Amino acid sequence: MELLILFLASVLTALLSLVGGFLLLGQSKLASFLNKIGKPFAAAVLVYCACFDLLPESLESGSLPLWAVFLLVLAGFALCCLVQLFVGHFHRHGEAKELHSKTEAYSMLVIDSLHTVVDGVVLGVTFAASLGTGLLAAASTVAHEIPQEIGDFGIMLRSHILKRKIIKLQVASALLLVPSALLAFFVGGALLPALPPLLALIAGFFLYIAFEEISAMIKESKEDSKETHHAHH
Repeated sequence: MELLILFLASVLTALLSLVGGFLLLGQSKLASFLNKIGKPFAAAVLVYCACFDLLPESLESGSLPLWAVFLLVLAGFALCCLVQLFVGHFHRHGEAKELHSKTEAYSMLVIDSLHTVVDGVVLGVTFAASLGTGLLAAASTVAHEIPQEIGDFGIMLRSHILKRKIIKLQVASALLLVPSALLAFFVGGALLPALPPLLALIAGFFLYIAFEEISAMIKESKEDSKETHHAHH
């Protein structure tokens, strides 16, 4: 019975986490507003998830010292930076802006998928502990995934990826929660030692993407200022 409840809860959690993103893809006024504030919202959510969700969870286990968590965050940040530099090195300057945008979007998808797997493991382990704790973990997952998915959808939209493709990719990513939760339910505590370093590494990934979003906002603001200045003259 618990296994069936876990399966239904994980499917529901995965689909509910996409609600904000689907709203963003719509043509409503709220969707337009969300798209307008997409960059600062995405950056804020990613920083919040990294600093107030992933890092505290990583430290709570007590299995990693503070310095190790800090190094893992730096490693995650540096790894994302190296990927961007490596990909950009092999493309012409004229393609750089579009390429950078798409690379960021797909990097975000991979990182988000890894985060979803970690959420699934947490969900499965908590359900194995008790039904009540598992249901609370499912509700918590939905609560922090909805705003994050809005940010992720916004990044992909700004990268000029087709809406149909965004839906397919994001649904596939979200549904990774189900097998990872079921696997964790059966394996149980054996997966727990791997969670703290993974969470710290993902926090570094999120902070890098947030940094990219903030850098893009600053660059766009400078370009707009230049255009306004030239228009006045």
